[in-house]
Amino acid sequence: MTQKKYFPIIVSSPSGAGKNSVCDAVVEKCSDVEYSVSYTTRAIRRTEEEGVDYFFVSEDRFKKMIREDAFLEWAKYLGHYYGTSRKIVEDTISRNMFIILAIETKGAVQFMKNRPDALSIFIFPPSMKELERRLRNRKTDAPDVIETRLDNAKHEIADCIYYDRFIINDDIDRVSDEVIKWIYKKSEGKDIYG
Repeated sequence: MTQKKYFPIIVSSPSGAGKNSVCDAVVEKCSDVEYSVSYTTRAIRRTEEEGVDYFFVSEDRFKKMIREDAFLEWAKYLGHYYGTSRKIVEDTISRNMFIILAIETKGAVQFMKNRPDALSIFIFPPSMKELERRLRNRKTDAPDVIETRLDNAKHEIADCIYYDRFIINDDIDRVSDEVIKWIYKKSEGKDIYG
């Protein structure tokens, strides 16, 4: 019997296309998949919890961690830093667990260079109109930030060529099931493209 391989799972999408919701559904359905908690310098939102959604740190602390090579990837996005802890990823995999990350495309490409064993998945919104509707309905951003997110989405979608698989997020349940199928196929050494 083939030994199961554990690896990081990267899920990227434009803001509002559902990468966090897909990751949440995968974690809920799979006992051997843990969510990676990233570091950020942005302010905590009222719905978020320290150490659950992010580790919220000062810009000085984040820059010190960059100098110490503590991140597998990091990026500045909409004026704030975001990064994935090398130690958290390695510790999780050493416990025979998968670790899933919801990260933007520039950080994801950096991560793939550092961890070529990662499974990378790009989530498309059903349409740009639907993406705009989702962003406006979230009511978490000012109108100018929404416009920036929509503009960024075009560049992020162009980065989909770097990913192993991509899928349109029109139904969280269906999409998360498909992602789970790819995770287990890859872990058993099977072709994820078939």
